[in-house]
Amino acid sequence: MILFKKAAFPILFIFFSFYPVHTIPALQLRSLDEIFPGLDDNLKSNVFSENGYKHSFKRNETQSIIPNPDSGIDLYSMVMEKNPSHFVEALIVFPYNGTPLGIPDAYNALGKIGNIKNYSYINRNRNMNMKVYEESTRIESAKKNKPVPDPPPEDTVPAYEQIFLVLKDRYFGNMYFRGEMTSSTYGLTFNLTNFKAIRYFLIPVMKAEKFCAILYLEPVKEGMLVYCMAAVDIPNFFASRINISGSVERRLNVFIDWLKDGLDNKQS
Repeated sequence: MILFKKAAFPILFIFFSFYPVHTIPALQLRSLDEIFPGLDDNLKSNVFSENGYKHSFKRNETQSIIPNPDSGIDLYSMVMEKNPSHFVEALIVFPYNGTPLGIPDAYNALGKIGNIKNYSYINRNRNMNMKVYEESTRIESAKKNKPVPDPPPEDTVPAYEQIFLVLKDRYFGNMYFRGEMTSSTYGLTFNLTNFKAIRYFLIPVMKAEKFCAILYLEPVKEGMLVYCMAAVDIPNFFASRINISGSVERRLNVFIDWLKDGLDNKQS
């Protein structure tokens, strides 16, 4: 029996030396065409431009960019849960700048809530840059408005995370949001919803849970894909007096610029 044990070790060593070892293959990046098939050349050129592609539409109208049904991406169904009256969709790809980006980079860019206030838009009527948000802060919870700092960068991404934040809007005052981040096989989804009513000059114009902006980020072969859809449900009385689509698009642009700089800082 002792002789058998001594002989077994060389035999096992030889067996495992020649037995093929199977490794789990690295996740292959998808391409823009795989996720959004059928985009025409003009629309695609806008997707790769500095400002990306954006499209506004209303209830009973249709979206113009539709993901592959097998892609696992369906922001439209998510925003339709709010029964919105106005929509804005956006699609942009930020090319890689020498350094590949992954889902943790997208997660860390989304985590820099305090930086949102740094971004503005061009007011063409006044020919000047104007801020949308004067302050942007994480808060402890939906019931406690105590400011909390943004966390340091992480190397891992949680499957799900909920945060709360307040954005002090130039026109609407303090806007309170619940942010939900969900990671999937290929990307990361950030769902931003107002958990308090939104007011315009102290007049409530939007009830709680009636605004959402959903940002989906995925590293693709061409760069970091950012696909967004924002939607609001607002009464006709106010909709006829406010440029809802333009207002939502300006705020969506701020989020896109904020993400771009967060990703660029990683690459630099």
